[in-house]
Amino acid sequence: MNQNSNFAPQNEITVKHFWEVIRYALSPTMIKEIMHKFGYFVHDHVAPISQMHIKGNPRIHPSASFRCGHNIYLGQNSHINQYCCIWASRNSKILLGDDLLMGPGAKMFSSNHSTQALDIPMNSQAWVEKDIVVGNDVWIGSNVVVLAGVRIGNGTVIAAGSVVTKDIPEYVVAGGVPAKPLRNRR
Repeated sequence: MNQNSNFAPQNEITVKHFWEVIRYALSPTMIKEIMHKFGYFVHDHVAPISQMHIKGNPRIHPSASFRCGHNIYLGQNSHINQYCCIWASRNSKILLGDDLLMGPGAKMFSSNHSTQALDIPMNSQAWVEKDIVVGNDVWIGSNVVVLAGVRIGNGTVIAAGSVVTKDIPEYVVAGGVPAKPLRNRR
């Protein structure tokens, strides 16, 4: 570092820093933010998991996000990794088979906003809702997106980064945008 610099080293804690931490830690903004984040955690993690239909004892990472847990069915020996989103909706289910592997950041959405009416904002249009069904012994790679209405067959591998827009048969390796079978596993 240049000796003529007017900047103090950032690794030193001064009395001023200490009092700043105390001031903000006890502020109404801090209390409000903690309550907001706690409420979000309950809404996004605790409530949906308590409503899910779960077989066995799956491994679910604490950062995984769920919606409409009463419409999510999770098979035994399944692993849902960090930053996964499994968002069912009021009128559509997500059915996940036994021995499922979901890589970090994989996402499933059983509903979406309609885009048909040009005179109504998209976020105000009716939902399009369709079930997602994933078979047994399926590996969904990192950052895969599975859209509403899709069925993925038993023993299938979905390559990382794929977007699954249509049904994928059993025992294949599928990948791409949109995902399609690349080779058989048999």
